[in-house]
Amino acid sequence: MPTPTDPAPCGDGEDLYECRDCGARRWTEDRLTSCPDCDGRVENLTKPRPE
Repeated sequence: MPTPTDPAPCGDGEDLYECRDCGARRWTEDRLTSCPDCDGRVENLTKPRPE
């Protein structure tokens, strides 16, 4: 369920990334390898994760 800090829903071709260090969230068409805010590790929340 979205929270007030979630960005707008992703558009076609966009992925939602969350920084594991500072918690910032970004959606982009580009692949992120590090957080633009703190240079921390990011996780793609759009892609299903293994359970």
